[in-house]
Amino acid sequence: MKTIILLLSTTTVLFGQPNFSSVISAVKAGNVSAISSFMDSNVEVTVGEDDGTYTKLQATDVVKAFFVKNSPSNCSMIHSGAARDGGSYYCIGNLLAGNNKFRIYIFFKKVGATYLIQEMRFEED
Repeated sequence: MKTIILLLSTTTVLFGQPNFSSVISAVKAGNVSAISSFMDSNVEVTVGEDDGTYTKLQATDVVKAFFVKNSPSNCSMIHSGAARDGGSYYCIGNLLAGNNKFRIYIFFKKVGATYLIQEMRFEED
């Protein structure tokens, strides 16, 4: 009985906010396919000075191109937060990729019953 209660509690928490740890793990691994699974149908992506709003497929290609140039070796979340209404969340992390350090910002918005990435920014630190 305790196991069932624990599973129900865990499920409630997972649906109550974005799965930050899975997204950060995917970034750390350079797993573009996994990152894409958290993206909405349109995503704003900023890499340095280049930014744009892309379809999910195009955004996936932009992130993939970034990882080809900057192979990730480590990523850690340093901060996360939520809007007062609970309709959006963000996380900020440090990314080591290639010989560079980047600050990453990921913004999530509730779409239906899940939180999807609306914006990703990679800024050299």
